[in-house]
Amino acid sequence: MQASHRDFPFYGGDPVRISLWGWLVVLALLAAGFAALLLSPSLLPGRLGGWIGVGLFVLLPMLGLRMATGRHWAAMFHPPTARDVWIGLAFAPLTLLMSAAVAVGVMRVGLTSANPVGAILLKLQGADLALFVAATAPQLLGEELVTIIPFLALLTALSTHKAPRKVAILVAWIGSAALFGALHLSTYQWHLGQALLIIGTARLVLTIPYLITKNLWSSTIAHIANDWIGFGVILLLTALGYG
Repeated sequence: MQASHRDFPFYGGDPVRISLWGWLVVLALLAAGFAALLLSPSLLPGRLGGWIGVGLFVLLPMLGLRMATGRHWAAMFHPPTARDVWIGLAFAPLTLLMSAAVAVGVMRVGLTSANPVGAILLKLQGADLALFVAATAPQLLGEELVTIIPFLALLTALSTHKAPRKVAILVAWIGSAALFGALHLSTYQWHLGQALLIIGTARLVLTIPYLITKNLWSSTIAHIANDWIGFGVILLLTALGYG
């Protein structure tokens, strides 16, 4: 399908409408995948537990979509075009700038907590560092699923209740970003402002490539590029003596 003719899948019956029970199955497996991401490293310490958690984080929601939609489970994914790629890449630095601007405001009114990934990065070198960075890519795909699937579920619910399309998209966009921020509360020591404002703002920007292209690969590219640029900044500042 050409990029200009794409629409959000499922909510309007294209390529298939997901029933209420179907959405409940998808969301239940999405939650199970997120739980696996959090719990697997403690149940199976070491790299194996981490990889199993990431694998389940990605595969369980896809299984839910397969159960709810049959062969149409991959309707969120399209072969990425050059337009999909450059839109994704363009929004990566914009995400960093927006979240940094909000972070400055949040830090002025209260304390924030550092992202533990920074400390992990600084302990690694060479092949271990490269492997760690590369391993974040599938997890970030999972984070796109944990955002865009609720977006589509909200869009479906609002459209079913005859909400205007633009209103439904706006509410689903903000709601899914708020959920994404809330899922990061434990990462940032339960700092509500940091999770909902800083992470939530970053998520709003990261979702825009999907809103434009209707292709999950585009927002995934934006997310991976955003985080990898952030990793590079941390390592560069440390190398320059600012860490």
